[in-house]
Parts: sequence; structure tokens; C-alpha cells
Amino acid sequence: MPTLNPTSIERIKLLIVNLIVAAVLSILLKRPVDIHGADQFQLSLSSSYLTGLANPSVYASEAFSFVFPLLGHVLFPVSYVVGLLVSWFQVAEGTHSWMDIGESIAIAGFGYAIAEAFVFRQKNAINRRDERARKTAHILSNLSVCLLIWLFGTQTISYFVLAGTCIGILLMHLTIIGIKLPGIEQWLKSVGREGEIPGEGAMYNALGILFALGLLRSDYLAAIAVITILALGDGFATYIGTIYGRHKLPWNNRKTIEGSIGFAVGAMCALLVLPLPITVIVVSLATGIETLPIRLNDNITLPVVSSLMYYFVL
Repeated sequence: MPTLNPTSIERIKLLIVNLIVAAVLSILLKRPVDIHGADQFQLSLSSSYLTGLANPSVYASEAFSFVFPLLGHVLFPVSYVVGLLVSWFQVAEGTHSWMDIGESIAIAGFGYAIAEAFVFRQKNAINRRDERARKTAHILSNLSVCLLIWLFGTQTISYFVLAGTCIGILLMHLTIIGIKLPGIEQWLKSVGREGEIPGEGAMYNALGILFALGLLRSDYLAAIAVITILALGDGFATYIGTIYGRHKLPWNNRKTIEGSIGFAVGAMCALLVLPLPITVIVVSLATGIETLPIRLNDNITLPVVSSLMYYFVL
């Protein structure tokens, strides 16, 4: 599998594309922060004065753009520590909040997904013979996050998701280089597919949630709606497509009409959270994207696109 042991040339290509995409996305999503007075920058690490402001850190996204391409490489520990230090200094200086950092890391992860699609043109993740257990875990974990957001808010939950994501990235690296940790290796393999880095799907899922929490921090219902679309849309598509799928889509013979209908039905449950016309539009767009024969991992593609739709409309 090329993603498990990329060549030096492939890593360089991954790095270049990742850096470019992350920089462009971070700059495009950056908004001026309304802060008056120099003393605002001296607030403590626990400060939440940036809450509600979508302001990804270009430095953090660029730093983590070195992390993903170096998974499994001897230089990964250096890039990982540098990425964490850059992120910490951004918060310590008062220029960004931890929610900004989470969004920035998610942007770097999305850049890596695009880089993978560009560099590994033959990459093809193969579904498990029985995807039910995997998708059940996908649905339950994401819906649990929705419940926790409703109970505790986007800011609190974003801290836990950010910490879990950073730990997960480190565990992925250790698994790739052959260090066996009790239960971890088997779990990563159980949530992955052949043709992917162990735990890649779970990583992109967490990054997608981080992006939604960061961009939609001022509207927790929109964030919950995005995660619901990811959880139930993707889950229903697999269940219905696997059991009842008979008719292939003309433009994508890996997907079925029945599976796409399942995605739309599951994703429409987001209307229970945010019963607005924009939700129907977002679900329709997500359903269309899910049917496309693109190599981008939908665990991060769908949350990014859905979050942007809600962000620019609401």
C-alpha cells in the first residue's frame, strides 16, 4: 500500500501540495479579529475572548502540513513537536484560541486529503466484507459528540476532540512504524480499510468534526447538524447500499442509487436539529458530493463543505 510507505519523492509531493492547499484555505477563511487595545493580547491561556470568531492560524496549519506527510517517517517526531509548539505559542501570545488551532489542524488535514488524491492516483480503499460494525461505531461515536455538544457547548467539546485527534495522530505513527501498543493496533485496524493508513478514516472524521466546531462555533446547532449529516448520511448509505443496492450510478460504478437515497434519508435527520431550508440545500449538496467518483475521504470532505455552506448562509 503506497500510503503506508511513500517514497521520498512522494512525500515531497505530499508536503508541497499540503502546504499550498492549507495556506490558501487558511488565508481565504481568515477574518479580521475585532480586538481593541494592546492589553487584549496579554490575556491568559484560558482566555476565550476569541470565541465566536472564525480565525484559523496560518502558522498552525502550515506547521501541521509537515506532520501528515511525515506519518511513519523518522522525521515525524520533530514535525509533530514543532507543530504542537507553534500551536501553543499562537495561543500563549493571545493571537488565537485553541478552537482556532483545532480548525487550523483540520485545514491541514483537508490539505493532506487533497494531496493524497493528487499524489496517489491509484489509491483505492477497499470496503470490508462486513461494514456494519465499522459503520455502527461511526454513527454512535458521532452522535455521542452531537449529544456532548448540546450538553456542554462547542468550545468545551472542541478541546476534547482536539486532544483526542493529536493523540490519535501519534498512535497512527507508532502503529505504522511497527510499535505495538496493547489494543491500539487492533482497534486502528478494526476501524480502517485495506488501502488506507491504519486509523485514517477515524483521523479524517475527527478532523472534520474539528473543522465544524471551529468554523461554526457561534452556532452549535449548525455544528450538530453537520455532524449528524456525516454520521447518519454516511452510515445509512452503507447499510442501505450494501443490503439493497442493485442499481449502479451511471457516473460512479462504486456507488448505487439505493445507497445515495439512503444517504439523503439519513442526512435529512439534520432537519430535526436545524429545520431550515438551508439544511435541505446542504443535505442535497452533500448527497451529490457523496456520489462523485473522487478519491477524497468523505469523512472530512462532507463536514468541510457542509460547514462552509452553513457558515456563509446563516
